[in-house]
Amino acid sequence: MISLAGHHYGTAAQIAHALGPDITAARVRDWARRSRHTDDRLHGLLPARHLPGRGRGVTWYCHDQAVHVEMLTRTTGRGRTRVEAHGVRYAGS
Repeated sequence: MISLAGHHYGTAAQIAHALGPDITAARVRDWARRSRHTDDRLHGLLPARHLPGRGRGVTWYCHDQAVHVEMLTRTTGRGRTRVEAHGVRYAGS
């Protein structure tokens, strides 16, 4: 992760690792994809910043924004129940 202007940015894998064992890099990328759709409730909440480079380049996500999106998706009551690393269920799950 890198720090820029007081915010931490990371790749999908880095963000997923920071958010916990039940969040995957694919989930972070899915949130960013949903953030681009105007009819989704996550619209605008997790923009991705792609920097071209060797190979496919690197896409960065803001950790603070990912934490907010995770909180919103954890409290929906839909989908599978998410747990912390120690097996404690989250309230509202």
